[in-house]
Amino acid sequence: MNKTLPLLLAMSIFCFVCGCSKPEEKNFTPSKAAKVKPEELFKADEKTSADPSSKKADANPLAFLPDPVAKIGDEKISRAEIETEFKPIIAMMKENGQLGKIPPEIWKKEVLTGINDMIATKLLSKLAEANGYKPDPALAEEEFKKITAQMPPEQVAETLEKQGMKPEVIKERIATGLAIQKWVDEKILAGIKITDEETEKFYKDNQDRFKKPETVHAFHILIKPDDLDAEKLKTMTDEEKKKAVDETKQKTLQKAQDILAKIKKGEDFAKLASENSACPSKEKGGDLGTFGKGNMVPEFEKAAFSMKPGELSDIVETKYGYHIIKLAEKNEAGVVPFAEVKNFISENLKKQKLSETVRGIIEAEKKDKKVEVLVN
Repeated sequence: MNKTLPLLLAMSIFCFVCGCSKPEEKNFTPSKAAKVKPEELFKADEKTSADPSSKKADANPLAFLPDPVAKIGDEKISRAEIETEFKPIIAMMKENGQLGKIPPEIWKKEVLTGINDMIATKLLSKLAEANGYKPDPALAEEEFKKITAQMPPEQVAETLEKQGMKPEVIKERIATGLAIQKWVDEKILAGIKITDEETEKFYKDNQDRFKKPETVHAFHILIKPDDLDAEKLKTMTDEEKKKAVDETKQKTLQKAQDILAKIKKGEDFAKLASENSACPSKEKGGDLGTFGKGNMVPEFEKAAFSMKPGELSDIVETKYGYHIIKLAEKNEAGVVPFAEVKNFISENLKKQKLSETVRGIIEAEKKDKKVEVLVN
């Protein structure tokens, strides 16, 4: 199955404002109608899916829609417009034999989301254009080329044709989205200011979000027992197998002890790691980087977190073999300093305010233009 088109559509609809049609959403997302996820539609109840009375594979799941589906004052949003939005996903469902397994309530939910997103886009597009921000076909063409740059031209054409979409439609949406984006950035976002007081208040009120766990930065050398010959093991008694395993472990332990002795005498840890370690970290001199609790096997973790910076461990046995650990650094648990997250908090508060502002604009426009959604 070719999954390119849903991704293409999701990337091409720059109408981030559609995410503002839902009060609970903080970030902007492309049109849900264009990027509805197949896995969400696949969440059909098992009884419904197995029910022989389920819809036929070629049934139109949008047959319940009235015409028009919504009104923006005197302007009507036709059923055909919504059907066009859902063409790609319906084609995909048919291709996978899943179309008849999707409960009507799922389709209705997604369609209502798509209608509200379309209304939001239309309202904001008109506001942007009224403020001098008109769709620019040249910019849309350039953006379309960027989006499809990783795909052979014939694949783009074939995929769009298969899913019932035309490049012109995609480009129109890109142009509309870019115009709205520019208007919002220059006329709305530019006027949103976040004060130091707001940023600091958020930091103080949300300390749990900025907690950092105890971490350590460690190096290690792993000496792993040689694998025993599988064919020979088949001919051994249990006692002989145990003896062979014990001898291999003892030999491995002795090797680890010899290496530890060399380190204690002053030989270079990184060099010994690159020459002897069975861990991929050998390529970096045994460097495991910084990690917190729960990332390593218990025996290794217990040893590493009990050490002090610069300290060398004794031999530590785990299911992987024998380890020699060198602790480079220990970072105590605490809270990330405000200075380190100030800009991050400020940017996110600005995005949140922008989302709220745009949603407010949409709601005001809906009332002013007497918007009606006619899907029951």
